Amino acid sequence: MPTTPQRPCRVAGCVYVVPCPVHPARRPWRDRPSFRVRYGTTWDALARRVLREEPVCRWGSLAGEGGRCGQASTTADHIVPRAWGGLSERANLRGLCARHQQAKASREGAAGGRR
Repeated sequence: MPTTPQRPCRVAGCVYVVPCPVHPARRPWRDRPSFRVRYGTTWDALARRVLREEPVCRWGSLAGEGGRCGQASTTADHIVPRAWGGLSERANLRGLCARHQQAKASREGAAGGRR
């Protein structure tokens, strides 16, 4: 039964095949600092504060989002996303239920770099 041919190492001029003992595969997400290191423990306190102050989903509080939800808030959401320059400050956070947070994330993902 035929087998898949071995692939050469990704580094030009290397004589080994994959998996190369000299040039291991790059996996930058493994070297990425943890969530706690990137955001610190202040995010936890701020998120808890938002959920305490806004126990009901605030979907609909901005133009174009429709009416109020009424579900319990489960997520502290950035009104202006961090990727778009929003800050992790109380004024830029609101409580959302899981369904509306996912809808907002999908809409932002579809917008991509457009702002």
